[in-house]
Amino acid sequence: MFSKKNKKGFTLIEMLIVIVIIGILAAALIPRLSSARGRANDVARKADLAQVASAIVSYQIDNGKFLDCTTWCTLSALSTGLISAWMNSIPADPNSTRKFTGIESLTITGGQYGYITIVKWWIDNNGFVLMAGAETEWWSNRVSSWTIGQITNSTNYSDINLCKTFDSTCPVAEADADWKCCYDKNWDQLRYIYLY
Repeated sequence: MFSKKNKKGFTLIEMLIVIVIIGILAAALIPRLSSARGRANDVARKADLAQVASAIVSYQIDNGKFLDCTTWCTLSALSTGLISAWMNSIPADPNSTRKFTGIESLTITGGQYGYITIVKWWIDNNGFVLMAGAETEWWSNRVSSWTIGQITNSTNYSDINLCKTFDSTCPVAEADADWKCCYDKNWDQLRYIYLY
């Protein structure tokens, strides 16, 4: 007598159901992974700017003034001064293809950070601002040109206000009394500002 063995396996329909479930899970996870990369890049930017700020302050202690830059410039333009302030190398933005626009007539490209000296306590070149383009709202504290222009045109440090929260539902960048900034994600670029 022949005995019939039961062969267990997946049917075609079961295989298709598993593939569809894996596809749905992948579609849900990919955006989260890309935003995690953006958050990691923003953490690196914040650390870079803190390191550069320390070098600029060291330069000021040694030379009696901050590195000269009265209009927005890149850190690579300041490399000689930063290296003399004991920096081994000039940090670059983690995403080397990103660029900033809308900062006066300057476009900062190639993964650079921006720098400008400001008036502080009514004294020229008595403070500075470092800027990076942020990828996530969580790490950003400023939006694009309307507030960037405020830095450049402010008569004193105390006139500069950083955004505390964001609202992306209105089409024009503005801020209310609580410094809740409104911006259009398709138009404005998020910034992280280090203000000294």
